[in-house]
Amino acid sequence: MRQGRNWLIALLLVLAAPSLFAQIPPLAVYVEGSEGNFRRGFIQALSADAQPLDLVASVDDSDMLIGLGDEAFSRALTHGKPVLGVFVSRALAEKVERKGCHCAAIWAGVALDDQLAMLENMMPLARKVGVILGENSAWSEGALQDYSGRLSLFPMVVSPRNGLGDVLRKALPDLDVLLLPVDESLFGPTAAKLILLTSYRLRRPVFGPEQSYVQAGSVASLYASGGDLVSETLVHLESFRKRKRFRRSGFVHTPSVIVNGHVAGSFDMRYSNTDALRDALEMLP
Repeated sequence: MRQGRNWLIALLLVLAAPSLFAQIPPLAVYVEGSEGNFRRGFIQALSADAQPLDLVASVDDSDMLIGLGDEAFSRALTHGKPVLGVFVSRALAEKVERKGCHCAAIWAGVALDDQLAMLENMMPLARKVGVILGENSAWSEGALQDYSGRLSLFPMVVSPRNGLGDVLRKALPDLDVLLLPVDESLFGPTAAKLILLTSYRLRRPVFGPEQSYVQAGSVASLYASGGDLVSETLVHLESFRKRKRFRRSGFVHTPSVIVNGHVAGSFDMRYSNTDALRDALEMLP
């Protein structure tokens, strides 16, 4: 008799399980950001996923907000609701987290170790790597100091008293290669021209920081594509829906890669096309 009761209880629990999970309602999300193709595409990509998600048209109807970029993230924080920042500068995200915001962020850029692994695959003989840093860069001097690989990293810090041109002229001749982090306030079009012309005049290849730089003349870069950001966002949203708390802030876990074949070929790099480099990186442990 007791075995029969136990079996009946187990059966009832199994039958009840779907209804228990169904009690977690869809997450109502409002996407804060500048009107344009990126925001529309981002919303469409979220809508296409099978995850329980309700993309609402106003802040008032939302359980949480997504802020696309620094400005939208900052605006979203003023509404007093949980906020996930997407492609947000690490410095801004860490600043508001220290103040106790109910928020998290997918940082702009990619992890330093990932970018260095890509560089090592392209240039196995490289040793001295200069890394240009500013106040809003995706990496800090501390991150460079924490690196424990075989490369020697040299921080090239740009400041009002130490401009980009001065930094390049002083340090570049002694380096093998230059690596750039994502930093929208530092690496605009004028800076891109200065960096690429100066480095290639001295025959020093440049890696990073993202897709547009590679198209302009950088050798190669990992970068957070729109699809990468959507995938990472969905992971954060599902975690928040189930647990009512955010995952830790960080970079995308599976970034995309791009190679400028012409520039890579001119430096006789190990890989001169995107597919070959992507395949090589996928083989890394």
